Amino acid sequence: MPGVSWLPFMDELELNRVVDAWVAGSEAENGTPEHERNWWAVSQVIDWALEGEADRLWLFILTTYRRNISDRVVSVFAASSIENLLAKHGPMFIERVEELARQDPKFNSLLGGVWQNTMTDEVWKRVQAARKEIW
Repeated sequence: MPGVSWLPFMDELELNRVVDAWVAGSEAENGTPEHERNWWAVSQVIDWALEGEADRLWLFILTTYRRNISDRVVSVFAASSIENLLAKHGPMFIERVEELARQDPKFNSLLGGVWQNTMTDEVWKRVQAARKEIW
């Protein structure tokens, strides 16, 4: 992924390792060995949202949404990673989200699985408008 290697906190290889494990953990049923084995990545992504590491979370989102992931993982992804980014850091990231939603129908579709959560009303209105633009 162009532009990832310049980040001092994570290189492309590490980012892809997190994405691979997160997808595997999210695909697996709770309590299964596959879920337990990959829980570290699910936990890491949650921590990025909670600890204010929005740039890491954004890179994770950019990398993950481009993958060929199952409907199950898509719904978890939209309602967790994207929603958490916008709930915690919406004013800082809404323009990027809007632009990507305009450019990429796949990303735009993901916004349909995002709920307001603790987003400000302004950010939420912009998410809804971005989602509608393509239709």
